[in-house]
Amino acid sequence: MGILERILEGSEERIILKLNKIVDIGLDASKALEKVIEKSDKIDKIRSLEKDSDNVAFEITNEITSGGIAPNLIDTLLELVDKEDNIIDSMYNLAREFHRYKIKNKRIDKYIRDKLIEMNRLASEALKIMKKMQESEKLDEIMNYRKEIESLEEKGDDIKDSLFDLAYSDSLDFKSFYHIIELAHQADDVLDNCEDSSDIFFTIMSSIVT
Repeated sequence: MGILERILEGSEERIILKLNKIVDIGLDASKALEKVIEKSDKIDKIRSLEKDSDNVAFEITNEITSGGIAPNLIDTLLELVDKEDNIIDSMYNLAREFHRYKIKNKRIDKYIRDKLIEMNRLASEALKIMKKMQESEKLDEIMNYRKEIESLEEKGDDIKDSLFDLAYSDSLDFKSFYHIIELAHQADDVLDNCEDSSDIFFTIMSSIVT
C-alpha cells in the first residue's frame, strides 16, 4: 500500500492521482513544443493540449470544491491544480511568442532555438519526475524528487541568463531584443511552474504526514 492510500481519504487520493492527467498532457505538450521550436510547426497541437489541460483542471477544481475534501487542504490543492495547469499554459504562450517574430540572423536564430530546446527538455524531465513524485510511496523519496526538479530549474535559469546576455548585446534591434526577452521569460515560466508544483505537492504530503 502506497503513501496515498495510507494517509489520504478517498476523495483526496483520487484528486492527487488525477493530477497525473495534467502531467501527461504536459509531456505531450512538450513534444509538440519541440516541433514548434525545431521545425517551426504550427501551434494547433499545443493549443489543443492547452485546452485539454484546462478541462481537466476545471474538472479537478469542481471535485475539490464540491465537498469530501478536508478543509485545511482545499486551498493548497486548488493552488496545486492551478500551478500544474500553468505549466501547459506557459508552453502554449512560448509557442505563440515563437511564432510572432522571426530573427533574420540565421546564427542567432539557431542559437535561440537550441537554447529553447534545452530548456524544454529540462521541463520534460521535470514533468517525468513530477509523475514519479505524485505516485511515490515514501516521503523522503518525494523530497528527493523535489530537489531534482529544483536542480533542473536552476539549470534553466543559467540558460535563461545566456539568452538575456544575447538580447542585451549591441548588435540587436529593439524588436529582436524584446522577442528574445519574452522567449526567455516564457521558457523559464514553464520550469518555474514545475518547481512550484513540486514544492506545493511536497508541502501537502509532509503536512499530512506530520
